Formats: sequence, structure tokens, C-alpha cells
Amino acid sequence: MISNSVAKNTAFLTIASILQKVISFVYFAIVARNIGAEGTGKYFFALSFTTIFVIFVDLGLTSVLVRETAKAREKLQTFFSSILFVKIFLALLTYMCALVVVNMLGYEISTKQLVYIAGITMLFDSFHLTLYGVLRSLGDLKWEAIGIIVSQLLTLILGTIFLYMKLPLIYLMIAFLIPSMLNAVFAYLVTNIKYGLQFKPVYHKDILKYIIPIVIPFALAGIFGRVYSYIDSIILSKVAGDIVLGWYSIPYKIAYAFQFIPLALVAVLYPRFSEHFAHDKARLHYIFHQGFKYLLLVSFPIAVGIFLLSRDIILILFTEEYINSIIPLQILIIGLVFSYINFLCGALLNACNKQVTQTTFIGLVMLINIVLNIVLIPQYGAIGASISALGGNMIMTLCGLFVVPRITKIDTSFLGKTILQLIFSVVVMGVLVWYTNVQWNFVVASIVGVMTYVCMLFVTKTVTKKQIRELVTIITM
Repeated sequence: MISNSVAKNTAFLTIASILQKVISFVYFAIVARNIGAEGTGKYFFALSFTTIFVIFVDLGLTSVLVRETAKAREKLQTFFSSILFVKIFLALLTYMCALVVVNMLGYEISTKQLVYIAGITMLFDSFHLTLYGVLRSLGDLKWEAIGIIVSQLLTLILGTIFLYMKLPLIYLMIAFLIPSMLNAVFAYLVTNIKYGLQFKPVYHKDILKYIIPIVIPFALAGIFGRVYSYIDSIILSKVAGDIVLGWYSIPYKIAYAFQFIPLALVAVLYPRFSEHFAHDKARLHYIFHQGFKYLLLVSFPIAVGIFLLSRDIILILFTEEYINSIIPLQILIIGLVFSYINFLCGALLNACNKQVTQTTFIGLVMLINIVLNIVLIPQYGAIGASISALGGNMIMTLCGLFVVPRITKIDTSFLGKTILQLIFSVVVMGVLVWYTNVQWNFVVASIVGVMTYVCMLFVTKTVTKKQIRELVTIITM
């Protein structure tokens, strides 16, 4: 029964995450086509800017709430009230800091107004994150899945209506704000009606003294990761301008849209890593290598396919105004392969008591990424930001692979054979994709590419029926 519950919860969130990414990408494409590169740059800046600040509202408190209340459910209200007390204080402080910083940076009034509204959305997002954290600790994830999908659909509907009515850009932020507010209300009603949770911020000195030391590693990792992911957009906006940021936002969104794949797999493998690190090192070794293989198996064709079809994807989906997004997309999509491996290595390190090492790596790569952006963006614009992101992903991969052998030995012969098989498969796929695209169009080429790649995996024996059954066993065991 517990296994079925875990499987259902995983399925709920995985499906919701996929749908959310699809809806989000469709909506962003609609927005980009309608408001142009400059408007898209302002819009993307406001979202990126507030996304960096939102981590200071939570600081890993939700992660601690989930972990601690899962162990002692009778303390749920006490922990929630204490964390709510802290988050209200942090929310007010963070919002004021965001307003001060955006004004100090000297942006025009229209951009600042976008940040003001996006900042309020940020606060509601942080609160429903904690409320859904309560449901996660109780093993009731279907409500979070519903909230994710419905709120994203509402944003799509409202935003499309506002675009059709040709309302000012600020209404696109309101299209985020309204669903976020409703999502927070929905999450609270579920926790209140089903589990009797009360929205009562209370100062519990003993609880806070217990939480603060635990939350520090989570907070640092969150801050480093968030700055690393979005600082390029801030620097681009300030140094190169809104139009260039608009060009960069397209490939960024396309690459980001595929992150649900490693996130879903890692969500399943993380508890396995932790369990087998303590009890079965041989099984840990096997699962890590299988995870590595299947992430490469998925990321290789996505990277090669989008690289070859990048021109058609940009021009058809986003119009000729974004022609300067083609090269950044080709660069960023190469980094997708390294990004996938980073998710796996990071999960292994965190599950096997190497979280401090992982946080250190994220902080180091964040600093390197900032330096690369400062050096490259003034001269190369969006291409420079893409190179910086690729370099950061490669360095992070090397750092992870440097530490992994301290946990489990890396089987270089297995991975080397797998990589060679995959390279042969994607080369054959790539040739047919390129030829089909020249003769017909990128939709037909995509279908041919998928069919060819799947066939090549079996021809090269990269994948066998037995291995597929083993993968299913790893995920559902």
C-alpha cells in the first residue's frame, strides 16, 4: 500500500510538472510573438529578477518543514506556525529589498512596475510552496499537482485575453498574480479543511533555535543555485539591453522546458541513493550508472535534434524578430547534456552526506559564471551569456564527477561504451533529421528523428527489453 501511494504521488507530480512545462512554454511563445523582443526582454527580466529574490523568503524553510514534520506529524502546527512567523518577516524584508535594488539599478518606470507586481506574486508563490510542503510531509501530493496545472492554465487564459485586448505589459504580470493568489488560497483551504491546519504565525523560540542550524545548508544551496541560474539575465538586461535579453530568453526557455525529465528521475532515485548508501553499496553503484545511462540516452537526441532544427524552431515558433536567438539556442542546448548529469551527481552527493561539498561546488560555479558573464556579455551579448551558461554546466559536471568516486567507483568502461553507442545512434538520427528537414519541414524531421533514434538504440543494443524491465523495476521498487 505504501509503495502504491509513493508511485501515485510521484506520478501526480511528474504528470503535473510535464503539463506545467508544456503550458508554460506555449504561453511564453504566445507572449514573445505578440510583444516583440524588447517587451519580452522586460517581461523576462522582471520574472528573473524576482525569482532570485524569492529564495530569500523561503531560505530552505519548506524543505526543513517537510523533513521534520514527516518524522513527527503531531508537531505539524507548531512547526508550520513558527516557519510562517519567520516567512512573513522575510517576505516583507525581501520585497522591500527588491524594490530598493531595482530602483538603485536605474531601470525605467515601466520595468520597475513589472517588478513591483512580480514581487507580490513572488510572495504568494513562496507561501503556497510552504502549504504544499505541509501536504508533501503528509504524503498527499495530488492537491499540489492540481494547483500547479490549474494555476498555469489560468495564467495562459488570462494572459492570452490581455494580449488579445492589447492591454499594457503590466497586465501580463497580473496574469501571474491572480492565479498565484488563488493557488495560495486553494492550498490553505485544503490543509485547513482536511488536516485542520491554522494560519497562525507564532514565535516559538525553541523551534526556531532547532530549525536555524538545519536550514543553513539548504539556504546557501538555494541562494547559490538561484543566482547561478538567473544572474545572466540580470547582467544582460543592464549591459546589453532589453532587446538582447529578449533574444536570450527564447533559448533559455526552450532549454529550461526539458528539465522536468532529470527532475522526475532524480525525485525517484534520491531516496534509493540514500537507502543503498547505508545498506547496499553494490546496488547504489548499479542504480547510479543506470541513471547516468538513461539521462544521456534522453539528453543526446534532444540536444542534437534541437541543434539541427534550431533555425526552423526559432523562425516558425517565434518569428524572424528572434533570428539572433538561433546561435544562443544551439549553445545552450549542448549544455543540456551536462545539466542532466549535474542533477544526477547532485542528488547522489546530497543523498550520501556530501551536501556541504555539493553546496560548495554550486557556490564556486556561481562565482565563475558571474565572472564569465561580466567578461563575455559586453562583447558578445546573448551568445556570451550562452557560452557562460555552457561553461558553468561543464565545470559543475567535472566537479561532481570528481567527488562521485569517493561514494561509488565510476565504471569508465560501461559509460565509455554507452557514450560510443549513443554517439553512433545520434549521428545516424542527425543525418536523417537534417535531410528530412531540407526535403519537408521540421515537424516531419522531428518524427523521423524519434523513430530513427529508437530503432538505433535497439540496433546498437544500447537498450534491450531486459534493461527496460530493469528501469521500470528501479523506478517502481
